[in-house]
Amino acid sequence: MSLSKVTITSYEDSNCTTEIPDGVIEAFINPDNYSRSVKVKYSPMKTINDPQPTLIFTGIQDEALTLGKIIVDGTGVVPKPKSFKDVDSYVQKFQDTVCKYIGKTHGTPYLKVTWGKLSFVCVCNSFDVKFTLFNPDGSPLRAEITLGLTSTEDFSTKIKEAERSSPDLTHLRIAKAGDTLPLMCYQVYGNSAYYLDVARKNKLDSVFDIKPGTPVYFYPLKK
Repeated sequence: MSLSKVTITSYEDSNCTTEIPDGVIEAFINPDNYSRSVKVKYSPMKTINDPQPTLIFTGIQDEALTLGKIIVDGTGVVPKPKSFKDVDSYVQKFQDTVCKYIGKTHGTPYLKVTWGKLSFVCVCNSFDVKFTLFNPDGSPLRAEITLGLTSTEDFSTKIKEAERSSPDLTHLRIAKAGDTLPLMCYQVYGNSAYYLDVARKNKLDSVFDIKPGTPVYFYPLKK
C-alpha cells in the first residue's frame, strides 16, 4: 500500500471549482496528529426568581481542524520531493498555498484538505512555523508547521439548507441588544414582512424595542 500524504488544494471560490494555479501542496512528512472540534452555542432564558437559567440552543459554530507538527526536513534523512529546494522555500510555498492574499477575490483562498478518509473544506485561520535545526550559516534545516483551519460552506448549499428547515419549524430566538422584530423575521424567514404576525402571537408591546433576553417564537409560515 502506497503512503498517502496530506494534500491541500486552494481554490478561488467556496464551491471549490476554480483551482488556483500552482495551488496544491503535499505535507513533506505527515502530521503526527490532527484534531477536530465543534462548539455548540446556548443562550440563557431567565425567569423571575429562577436561580438557574434554562439554556436554549442558538446554533452550532463552525467546525475547526488543527493539523499538528507537519515536519519539514532538509538534512537528507528523508527523501525530498523533486520540487523541494530547501526548508525556507517549502515553508513559503506552504504559506502561500493556504493563506496568501488574492487580489482577484479580495481574500485568502478556500481550501480542501484530504488525507485518507478525511476531506475538509475550509479556510486558514492560523499558520504557525517553528524552526528547530540550523546550518552553521543560520539557514534552517528543519521546521514544524501547525495549521489551524475553519470549515466553510458555499452559499448555494447554505441557502438550500435554510429553505429546507427555517420556515417549516417553530424557532425560538433569544433577543440580543440591537435586535428588532423585522430584522429577526428577515433572519428566520428571509422576509421582514411577517413581523406584525410574530409580534401578535408573542404578545409583544413593541416590535422595535425588544429587551435583550426576551424569548421570541417564530411559527411555521402558512402555505
